[in-house]
Amino acid sequence: MKSMVTKRFISQGLGMALCLGVVLAIGSQTVSAQTPAPAAAPKKAEKVDFAPELAQVTTDLKAKFDAKTTSGTDLEENLKAINDLIVKHQTDGNREQLARLYLLDAHIYADGLTNSARARAIWVKVARDFPGTMAAQGATLSLTKLNAKESSEPDPSIPEGLEVGQKFPGFSETDVAGNPLSVQGYRGKVTMIDFWATWCGPCKAEMPNVIATYNKYRAQGFDIIGISLDDDKAALMNFTPAHGMAWAQFFDGQGWKNKLATKYGVHSIPMDYLLDRHGIIIGKELRGEQLSEAVAKAVGGM
Repeated sequence: MKSMVTKRFISQGLGMALCLGVVLAIGSQTVSAQTPAPAAAPKKAEKVDFAPELAQVTTDLKAKFDAKTTSGTDLEENLKAINDLIVKHQTDGNREQLARLYLLDAHIYADGLTNSARARAIWVKVARDFPGTMAAQGATLSLTKLNAKESSEPDPSIPEGLEVGQKFPGFSETDVAGNPLSVQGYRGKVTMIDFWATWCGPCKAEMPNVIATYNKYRAQGFDIIGISLDDDKAALMNFTPAHGMAWAQFFDGQGWKNKLATKYGVHSIPMDYLLDRHGIIIGKELRGEQLSEAVAKAVGGM
């Protein structure tokens, strides 16, 4: 998911020139460079062109960086706008434009939040999932420059966060419904600690898989503790029942300054830890089939 609130840039070249620069430089090409299908060929369904929406979030983000208003709160708003568009156009959107949304996301993490690990993951995704696009070329160049920068620096110390094999440190709080909530209270269950938010596009994209895994294995001793980084309680309270999320949620309304997110060094979401029945971390950042397979293995090992 490594604090989100910082004004130090990693490298002006990595983000502004390569992420935002690619987006602005080719902003109108999708509309003007489309080639009509040959008259004799069957007409294929065209991807949705959302250039005006892309231009708006790009302009809004550029204004923040130009004014150097890059606090965590400022960039939360931009992250939400970008991730909402990713979710909206994930399946039907123009591929070049969709890839450029991911570049904007990477720009925020690289140059605003100084989270190079998260930025790297996004650039890798763009280069892998959007081959042949100009955005993929920009992502590859960003990765090359980041690799060169990191290779010239001393080896980092122990990375932040918890690792597989460690015991997950406990907490004792109250959930959003007013009930006691603690890791100790889930001892004997395979438990997923899930850091997320209703405004987080990647979180919402992964949620159907999380819900399916929960429903499939809950009777076998699998449970989830949600740690919501929302600042709007109503949004959380409306979202969870509407999507069948029956597990407990911790909410303190502090967004990225969420008490438990701060305690566990969570700087990007979605972020999850899978604990065995004794509270030992057996997986982290599990997505898709990885989560389902890990839970199936864990609940089977009584």
